[in-house]
Amino acid sequence: MAISGTVKTLIKQCDKLKFYKALQYLQATNLNEMFKQVSDDTPLVVEIDQKSIFAIFQSYETKELSEAKMEGHRKYIDIQYIHSGVEQILVSPLSRIIKDAPYDEEKDLFFPKVADYSNIRLSAGMGCILYPEDLHAPCISIDAPSHVEKIVIKVAVD
Repeated sequence: MAISGTVKTLIKQCDKLKFYKALQYLQATNLNEMFKQVSDDTPLVVEIDQKSIFAIFQSYETKELSEAKMEGHRKYIDIQYIHSGVEQILVSPLSRIIKDAPYDEEKDLFFPKVADYSNIRLSAGMGCILYPEDLHAPCISIDAPSHVEKIVIKVAVD
């Protein structure tokens, strides 16, 4: 089940040490300085705890709902945090898959089709935790395209 809210809310919901390390990284890091190293073409990847926790700093324009593409992961849980801008993330449980897709083990990624979805709206300072059972389509505009700076922290499934 996806969890969304401010970083403080997410910390209250998480009792696993790995989540705590990831969320503490968000609180302790000067995100403005980190985003100076990021462009729309060049994300920045930072290891937090070797390969078990790492952050991907991204900068992009949100896309139209018609361009949404559900994705899923098996090896990692996503913590998606909006530093600036606003977007919606479409979310659907695995049980709503109507057409499965091949899984790319190296990228930990697959793109199934789903029957339906709900959405999470995130603005600056908010984030969500998406488990492997939470298929999701991120980077979707709400009313109009928005420039977004987002950190996706990948936390390995135990």
